Amino acid sequence: MIKYLVACCFPLLLGEQQALAGSPPSRQVDSLSTSIVFMPDSLIIDSLRYEFTRLKEIAYRRKWSKQLYRALFPRLPRGKIEVIEAENSEARYKSYSGRTIRDVRVKVLPPFGTSVRDTSDVRDSTRWFETMGNSVHQRTSERLVKRHLTVKPGDRIVPFELVQNELLLKQLSNIDDALIRVIEIQGDSSAVDLQVTCRDEFSWTGSGSTNFMYNAEIGIENRNLWGQGHSAHYDVVYRGHQEQKWGHRARYTIRDIFSSRVDFHGEYRDTRDNHFLSVELEKEFLTATTRRAGGMTFKRIYSSTLLVDKDVTRPVQLFNYKLVDLWAGYSHQWPQRYTFNQNVFITARYSATRFIDRPPVSPDSNHFYHDRDTYIAALSYMKLKYFKANLIYDFGRAEEIPSGLHGTFITGYEKQEFDDFFYLGSEWVYSWYNIHADRFYALSIALGTFFNSYKMESGVFKMDGKYISPLYRLGKNRFRLYARVDYTRGIHRNPGDSIYFREKDIPGFNNSKRDIPGGNHRLSASLSTTLFLPRVKWGFRSSLSAHADVGMLAAGNDPLLKSPPYWGLGASLNLRNDNIVFKNLSLRIVYYPRVAGAMKSIHASAHTSRESGFHAYQVRAPEPLRYE
Repeated sequence: MIKYLVACCFPLLLGEQQALAGSPPSRQVDSLSTSIVFMPDSLIIDSLRYEFTRLKEIAYRRKWSKQLYRALFPRLPRGKIEVIEAENSEARYKSYSGRTIRDVRVKVLPPFGTSVRDTSDVRDSTRWFETMGNSVHQRTSERLVKRHLTVKPGDRIVPFELVQNELLLKQLSNIDDALIRVIEIQGDSSAVDLQVTCRDEFSWTGSGSTNFMYNAEIGIENRNLWGQGHSAHYDVVYRGHQEQKWGHRARYTIRDIFSSRVDFHGEYRDTRDNHFLSVELEKEFLTATTRRAGGMTFKRIYSSTLLVDKDVTRPVQLFNYKLVDLWAGYSHQWPQRYTFNQNVFITARYSATRFIDRPPVSPDSNHFYHDRDTYIAALSYMKLKYFKANLIYDFGRAEEIPSGLHGTFITGYEKQEFDDFFYLGSEWVYSWYNIHADRFYALSIALGTFFNSYKMESGVFKMDGKYISPLYRLGKNRFRLYARVDYTRGIHRNPGDSIYFREKDIPGFNNSKRDIPGGNHRLSASLSTTLFLPRVKWGFRSSLSAHADVGMLAAGNDPLLKSPPYWGLGASLNLRNDNIVFKNLSLRIVYYPRVAGAMKSIHASAHTSRESGFHAYQVRAPEPLRYE
């Protein structure tokens, strides 16, 4: 393990060019001692081969342990290491563009012992563990999968629409993986069939995170109640250093109610930071051909450190309020240009905030707690396409990399108890994946402010940049470098309206609000590397990460670069196993050279979630830029 840690940190310390001199990006197929296949549209479980002779000999001494061994370590086909050749995600459908869809066939596979790539059941009669797991699983019906698709018989093949439908299925909580194939019809060159293959996510799952000291969360979830894709989640929160040590959260989600494309979300939360009840109905812009979207939300907030309809974070005050939120949007699809798919969106939103208990208010004080009505409208432009590659944020599974431009102009009007405000803002996001160099770049910039009698007030400026290097080789291992820079500046903010370090600025440092004064401008930067290990043990794929993060905060007009820098230097071990319920586990330790107050210089944590770092390219309800 030590040699892997050294290998992981080495390129980070020496820099990309020095560590990789004479080692150009490699994209060809290699043969290593351990056979692993990274396939573009399948689960890696079907492409891994591993054998543990000693463990197998011990397990085969008894019948029950032999069966358990065969259940946990299925016999997998031989393969080679294959870093998939990046391609435009629409390429596999291009040759069928314009053909008529005759039929859509759906096959749903059980969660254990199957693959969307090879739909045959690879289990045998002795693998009772898999059989038992599949037997207690609540299976998704084929009819439900068809309901989620936006394509149907009689439609013509649009490659980008099929790519987005595949993504749509993969994003469902009850679907682990999905693959859409085009099947040619013998003797008919004008029509095709679609074969949609999905592998279910095991209906019961759990989640958790902890810093091994005073913070912990553990949750349980059923992602497929009654086989209809309903999701019910409950978790318990422990904060040992806070006055309210215990809290809990409950969520319930129904997707596509009565085939209307409308989703229901209900949530109740009672923690130290938030105590509220929320009910929401929403129809999203699912694909580029979706014309209309909208939603309505009712929230009853009993207490919170965040005013959900304002872009400020405040200390806990004695207040509670209710919020009604409505929005609607329309999309128009433009012709494809330079292989990019283009859409224009018009969205509008109305929200009403009414306080029930609050601090005393006046025209000159506590304006955050004024009753208000807010009207927001936005005009957005998006051009987008996806590339398919792997070994970026995940463990070899194919990832859809968005490339494109998303720009929004926002305007609005807010009527408060004692005053009125006009709002104007704009936000632009650009990302590009260079398929030839295997590099990813992203840049976002945003500016927004309220106006009171033609004076700017409560404004914010943001800029963020990201870079992901090509996939390099270090011995038998592969690794990438990741860089990020983030800058936020408040413009004519009210006294006491401050920002702090967030989790993404310095991991584990976001609890420092108690110890480090906030500011009105913040700069943070991060450099990290992830080493993807070639070996597979007990079905676990693994990677090692090392990161160096730095952040600075300044108040008023104080020079930001003269502020004391706060560092976080850390490493993490990331594990994934598609054979078990808790598929992801990340163990992280971070050292802080500079601390303040009661902060500790060492922070350790574990969590089971794993998120993508790509921009979502999703148009939702318009809102003022958040100052956070």
